[in-house]
Amino acid sequence: MKTGWEIDDEDEEELEMKMCSFSKFISQVLFRRCPTDLVKVCVQSHVYDPHCFLVDGLICYAVKHNVQQLTVHLLSDCPYLFPESFWTCRSLTSLELKGTDWMPMKLPTLLACPALKSLRLSQFSAAGPNFEPTAFSGCPNLENLKLFDILAVGSKGLCIDADNLRSLVLSFASLGDGKVEIYAPRLTTFKYSGTPPIVCLTDHPDSVDDVYFDLKTPPRFKRSEKEYGLRLINILNEFRHAKSLTLSLSVEVLTKCCSLRDQDLRPFANLKIKVDKWLFMKPKSFERILDSLLSCSATMKLYDFSGMDSQMAGYESPVGSD
Repeated sequence: MKTGWEIDDEDEEELEMKMCSFSKFISQVLFRRCPTDLVKVCVQSHVYDPHCFLVDGLICYAVKHNVQQLTVHLLSDCPYLFPESFWTCRSLTSLELKGTDWMPMKLPTLLACPALKSLRLSQFSAAGPNFEPTAFSGCPNLENLKLFDILAVGSKGLCIDADNLRSLVLSFASLGDGKVEIYAPRLTTFKYSGTPPIVCLTDHPDSVDDVYFDLKTPPRFKRSEKEYGLRLINILNEFRHAKSLTLSLSVEVLTKCCSLRDQDLRPFANLKIKVDKWLFMKPKSFERILDSLLSCSATMKLYDFSGMDSQMAGYESPVGSD
């Protein structure tokens, strides 16, 4: 009878043989392919040290053949470094990269893809000695930026500097005290999910139409609602020129720090609150939230986009209406 170790060794040898065979197959396919430019390439792989060359080869091949849309999902227990030519690809218009929460992707000091219009990154860390806050500033034509499950933001912070950016999505798994600085004069849509950061707009563009916040209450803030409320107020102040604002139930914390709210929450220029179904599940909290927000906008209206017929959908500011 074979022992468990012997079976594992045989399975590992068999896997190694299959990987070598698969690598040769991929190489032959690419060698025999007509050398025309590529439109879309998707790579999903478990990256192991002995076979990193396979992923490297696929990415380098795609870059060499002027790929326009590239998606790479890496499931790995070890760090993977992309080829240097990848971060300066001149043909890319759409890029999606996804790592894992136990092995985040390592970003370059500068992503320099001049044709890139859409960028989506998942599971990466914006911290560490080699991370540069302005890593995304080398894409002058970037219009859509989605950063999901950002694992950390270091003391250097994170800077989004994109003149042509229209849509920005930020989702933080954790943040700490890192700062997010945004320079995007043409920004129209902003969506945020995660713990409340220190968000700073270098200007306050009137072009922002839609803002969505799904704020999470981190455990360390549950004992300090005043600090959490202050962070939330600071975020709302940064987007006070927005025309439409969608808030999650976590905004309820504003009702527990009235003096702070009245002192620090700035007036909104022309705001509409979108009401989702969660509001109708807690009517008392809903009324307190309305009092908090309606008191700081003379032109704010409330309307229901959840498809629910509610009397509250027509609630208007007592100060005025548009």
